[in-house]
Amino acid sequence: MTSATVLILSADSVAAALVGALIETLGYTVRFGQPSESPDEALRRVRPEVCLIDCAQPDACSAQFLGRARMRSVAVVLFGAEATLEAARPLAAAHGIDVLAMPADSTLVEQAVRRARASMV
Repeated sequence: MTSATVLILSADSVAAALVGALIETLGYTVRFGQPSESPDEALRRVRPEVCLIDCAQPDACSAQFLGRARMRSVAVVLFGAEATLEAARPLAAAHGIDVLAMPADSTLVEQAVRRARASMV
């Protein structure tokens, strides 16, 4: 098991809770962005190793935020419904990060988080 912290940024609290529950079963510590804070403020507060970003959240699913997360050595995975991810795939490819179509099984989630962590080494 790992003690790495995973920050989940999503305006959809139900989706965030479901993803968070799945991440916890993999042995990670889960934290969530607060409704009153920006994605940058959440990164500063939580200081995660990995950040899962819901692509339906435009202030977090942006080239500017992804660049700032990478500058802070935070690994990133974009997640969302397949239709939402289609628009984000070029952004993910440009930043060399994984996308995770939901719903996803625990194996796919674990593989995405592991690849993200390995990319920051």
